[in-house]
Amino acid sequence: MDSKLLISQEGFIKTITFNQPKRRNAITNEMASQFRDEILKTREDDSRVIIIKGAGGNFCAGADLDPSLLEGGGGFDVTAFLRATYNPLIIAMREMNKIFIAQVEGTCVGVGFNFALACDLIYSSESAKLSQIFTRIGLSSDGGGAYFLPHKVGYHKAFELMATNRIIGSQEALTLGLVNGVVPDEEIETHVINMANRLADGPFLALQHTKANLRIGSTQGLAEALEAEAVNQGANFVSEDFFEGIMAFIQKRKANFKGK
Repeated sequence: MDSKLLISQEGFIKTITFNQPKRRNAITNEMASQFRDEILKTREDDSRVIIIKGAGGNFCAGADLDPSLLEGGGGFDVTAFLRATYNPLIIAMREMNKIFIAQVEGTCVGVGFNFALACDLIYSSESAKLSQIFTRIGLSSDGGGAYFLPHKVGYHKAFELMATNRIIGSQEALTLGLVNGVVPDEEIETHVINMANRLADGPFLALQHTKANLRIGSTQGLAEALEAEAVNQGANFVSEDFFEGIMAFIQKRKANFKGK
């Protein structure tokens, strides 16, 4: 049987692919657990950039709801499931100082949309369609949407998008600041790979500290952000990458960063 979650790594770039194309890569409970496990493993491996994508021209159609779970929940404890799967993987993505890139194509709705929002960069194909679709079937958000969306677009727009569950196109998503860029469908994979290579070959220690600084700056206060910047800049200042960056600048050549 084909795996519904594909993992590959080339150099410092890992790719995680949702692989249920006949269901537009809707996430089964088993896929969710596998995804969580892979994200947690990523904290310890040598990857620097993680691309998250879907097979067959779609990103993710949200949760693959089993009809047996209906009718009063069918004995399924959704709260326990979310606490055990989605919640730890989303927190790990945000707290891990590695770079996550969402390659959004086709359908990107429900928890799939929120997986994308948990990433550090989001690139969308022109034909992509995004929605916080939960309320269409009588659910509220999960996967961190209630945190990510108002931080991106403000409370009132976030409420509108969630309450009306309307589908937005890639250009509106760009206008709202929900994606970093919109790319022609046939160019999306090349664009994402090029960005991943640029980041993986860059000053990775500084990039890690940049993510850490932004995380503290967006969740805590000015004093905490200033302190984080001071501490992290101290580590950067004595790094091999900083010395290489300075020498490359003086010698008018491209820097050869080692991530140290």
